Amino acid sequence: MMQWKKKGMLFLTALLLLSLWSPGALLAANEPVISLKATNRESKVIIEVKGQHLTDLYAYQFNLGYDQKHMKFIDADSPIAGFTVDPKVEDGDILFAHSKVGAVKGLKGEAVLATLTFEKITGSPAKFTLHDVKLVDSELEMVELKAEVQVSSDLKFKDIAGHWAEASILKAVELGFVAGYNDGTFRPQEQVTRAEFVAMLARALDLPVPSEPKLDFADLENIPVWARGYIAAAVDAELIEGYADGTFQAGKLISRAEMAALIVRSEGVVPSGDEKPSFADTDQIPKWSQPYIAVAVEREWIKGVGNNAFAPLKNATRAEAAHLIVKLHQD
Repeated sequence: MMQWKKKGMLFLTALLLLSLWSPGALLAANEPVISLKATNRESKVIIEVKGQHLTDLYAYQFNLGYDQKHMKFIDADSPIAGFTVDPKVEDGDILFAHSKVGAVKGLKGEAVLATLTFEKITGSPAKFTLHDVKLVDSELEMVELKAEVQVSSDLKFKDIAGHWAEASILKAVELGFVAGYNDGTFRPQEQVTRAEFVAMLARALDLPVPSEPKLDFADLENIPVWARGYIAAAVDAELIEGYADGTFQAGKLISRAEMAALIVRSEGVVPSGDEKPSFADTDQIPKWSQPYIAVAVEREWIKGVGNNAFAPLKNATRAEAAHLIVKLHQD
């Protein structure tokens, strides 16, 4: 993933897409990010450029570098309605630009910005490098990428080799449920917030995400804009709700108990209410979540942490979340 730095006003037309910009200040951590995904399909490699945490994306431009010794560029397209400039290909680098047309709102949440198709020339893995990315909102204000993002047709992360969840992590990334970081890491032990886990689950379930989400939580202003659509979709699907005080607490780290309950609900299972898990620390499991955990354990969707303990209040990690969601997706 990439973070962005804000740019000044930009005046453009569809034919002079993203041609002018001026420097500005660094945006907050949850502002727009972009990721790459490489999918192997027989003799072809499909590169998907995806924007996340979008708030008002009207137009964009990027360059994608590739290894001409191993790959031949075939085609590029955008699923977003608007005008696409014919890709310019020169010395293993592709310039791609697209803009919406007319007085319309920009995109929110996440969206596939472009799909590029390559033909394999050799059987060797190839590296693709996204760089010089620029985004423009409907007010013609520019955002420019401050770093490069790379992906290989042979997907790897430097910090998951031998990890118990390695296969699940790679599958989750391939399916687009979650992404890695700019430095080539996945950070499997990093903990997950309620908003992040709901977003992962919503993507895996392919829930309909509203473009104009309506949420009634008391702490709505603290819910990141990029997450609101996913949370609204999960609320509509009756997968999750807020706390007794009317808040959602999007930034709170999700507990294993909460994660188990979400998974059970996502499978359409309604516990009878009298189920109780058999762990040495069952007395530490909140009563509301005991039936959910009992069902999740019985169906082998989730396990304990060793020594016959469940650790219900322990915060879930990225590895645990990826493994659990992929397992459900495959069952």
